[in-house]
Amino acid sequence: MKEKSISLKAIGLEALLRRLPENHPRYADIENELRKTRAGENGERILANVFQQYEFPFKHYIFHDLNLQSTGKFQIDTLFLFQQGAVIFEMKNIAGKISFPETQNQLTRTLENGQVDAFECPSVQLERNKMLLDDWFHAHHMPIPIYQAAVFPRPHQQFENLRKDLTLVFPLEIPIFLRRMSSFPPMIEVPQLTDIANKLTNAHREYDPFPLTATYGIHPSELSTGVRCNQCGRFGMQSIYNGWGCPQCGNVEAKAHIQTVLDYFMLIGKRISNKECRQFLRLECRQKVKRILMQLGVPSEGENKGRFYVADLKLIRKLHELTRSKVTK
Repeated sequence: MKEKSISLKAIGLEALLRRLPENHPRYADIENELRKTRAGENGERILANVFQQYEFPFKHYIFHDLNLQSTGKFQIDTLFLFQQGAVIFEMKNIAGKISFPETQNQLTRTLENGQVDAFECPSVQLERNKMLLDDWFHAHHMPIPIYQAAVFPRPHQQFENLRKDLTLVFPLEIPIFLRRMSSFPPMIEVPQLTDIANKLTNAHREYDPFPLTATYGIHPSELSTGVRCNQCGRFGMQSIYNGWGCPQCGNVEAKAHIQTVLDYFMLIGKRISNKECRQFLRLECRQKVKRILMQLGVPSEGENKGRFYVADLKLIRKLHELTRSKVTK
């Protein structure tokens, strides 16, 4: 019902690191946040692949990256819905030796170099999501059994002091886990199951992490401006007759400005004036900026000097796809 999508947050964090000076006090924090985000995304991709590779011989619906709101906002890595109820799967892509302290709602991991780090115990997140999902079902007059499991991607991983209240599975165990559960008495009729799946799909709201400068307490003036050269990495490509030219290495790109406009929407804000765009692109021509924004399909609001161009997540995804497929001349 809902597939795994690319992580806009990771794309935005990569852009933030490109435009943030390496000596900035938040640089190391952003690097660490990007590492955690990528690890989480890689783990969720492993989880999604399990369901792509296995066919279940009973009626079911699968949701990846499901964002809902009941008595609070919550995100579920994967929700599996079948006649026996709903199963929440949360992926924990944490390397190292894992231990669960008895007196704390934490897990600790020990790396080979002896470094020890602490994380929230998956049982806490699972219980929180179960409670919020239960609230959502009751608000829609659908009391449904809810089960949950934490997924760790490495079958060879070592664990100590496993919690009794935590169901832990590895990716290849998931089909067996669900097949066993399918032998439970059905609690939902098939027509109702389909109705629930449709309601969940309609209730999903895509997670919006932008603008990242506000999230991480960074002032937009601290970012590097200008069009970035993909060949040498320098900012300040100049507008030329056939696109953009790099004064440092001589590289020419026809559509280098797309990434810069995308960076602004992800990092600074989803509303931009012609003047703000000129400043960020380091471009003086008002008409060229207007043409760029119109060609990219950015909708506008207002007239003349009061005109703003406004992006949403759909447009941000579109611009990201354009940066991946752009032609370099």
